[in-house]
Amino acid sequence: MAGSDSGSAFGDALIGALEEAVAFERGELPAARVDRVDITARHARATPAPAYTAEQIRAIRRRLSLSQPVFAEMLNVSASTVRAWEQGAREPDGPTRRLLQVADVHPEALTDAVYGTRATEYRDRGWPRMVAESRVPFGTRRDDDQK
Repeated sequence: MAGSDSGSAFGDALIGALEEAVAFERGELPAARVDRVDITARHARATPAPAYTAEQIRAIRRRLSLSQPVFAEMLNVSASTVRAWEQGAREPDGPTRRLLQVADVHPEALTDAVYGTRATEYRDRGWPRMVAESRVPFGTRRDDDQK
């Protein structure tokens, strides 16, 4: 008997669907919402995210003037993960490789999350700047120190 109950439920659902189709055809129901997109998988492909070496990852982080913990938070990974990448012990995988690409090519897309409303102020002051530009190797005298 259980089979006849499920058959009855299916029949009721089918009749309801047909009644809805007739009502739609008569204009008694609002039109179905259809989203059209211009770019589909049939016509476009995303290029694979590049692989980054330990040196490249360290260079990106330094160019953004971020500590490892802040860089990790920006990428939504742990600080130990960033440390492992920079030491060459681990390599970033799929989504994090894409995030590293964004951090490399369009850093403002991620750094706004770090600096929030102050991001514009930092950019107006020339941030991010290359850290190497502001550092003097240990033991080297600066020009103003040599007077």
